[in-house]
Amino acid sequence: MTGIGSGYVSSCREQLLSRYGLMLAFAIFLVATGCSTTGGLSRHSEAEEPATGQIVESEQAFELEQAVEREKAVQKDLAARIAQLESREKELERQIRLLNSKLKAEKVARESQKSRFEVAQTAREDAIREVVRIRARIQGMASQAEASAMFAEARVILDRMEEEAYSAQSREDLALARSYMARGKGALDAGNSGGAAYLFDLIPGLYEGMKKADPRIVKISVRIAALRKTPEPSSAKLSTLYWGDSATGIEKGKNWLMIRTTSGQTGWVMMDQVQ
Repeated sequence: MTGIGSGYVSSCREQLLSRYGLMLAFAIFLVATGCSTTGGLSRHSEAEEPATGQIVESEQAFELEQAVEREKAVQKDLAARIAQLESREKELERQIRLLNSKLKAEKVARESQKSRFEVAQTAREDAIREVVRIRARIQGMASQAEASAMFAEARVILDRMEEEAYSAQSREDLALARSYMARGKGALDAGNSGGAAYLFDLIPGLYEGMKKADPRIVKISVRIAALRKTPEPSSAKLSTLYWGDSATGIEKGKNWLMIRTTSGQTGWVMMDQVQ
């Protein structure tokens, strides 16, 4: 029995070895092959890593170069704009100097013209006074009734002048007409009908001269003037007007004028800021 059992065991061992030996050998082969392949892949990856790094560095260098180029373009554009602004500033400065020179010249011319006007006005007043005195000595130059009729006509014309006078020149004509009216009335009351008629007759001539230039058209005579909502210095400012701007007078107040600008805006300006 013992011999038979031993032989049986040996036979089973040989069968197991023959059955699983090939499988074991194949498994060992697979393990060995896998390790070899993994090592190869690892070595391949290690070999590729330097190449990938070089690509990344190249892309970064390209992006940096592009950023530098864009920055240069921006700086060039800014430099061009700065040059344009500097050129514009110089041109504006030149225009300001020219305007200042023009304003100074016009101021000198106005002062000279004003002086000549005052001299002429004084001479005219002297001549008028002389005429009135002469007419006072001459009887029959005009009757009391005729002088009274001329006074009434002059009063109507003076009212028109007061309504229409907005420009500086028309306001001067109005002031002169008022003085003639007062002096004529004084002469009439004093019995000098001839002198009164002469003074009253000067007023229509002033009105005709005033109408040659539209007395409602005014111009700003200062560098900057505020157009205000009401005729008060503390009133809200509607807009800003500049020297030479034109407007139409529509109402008068004490030291103020209500005007309509060329854009259609209505407001008040100080009377001494227009001409």
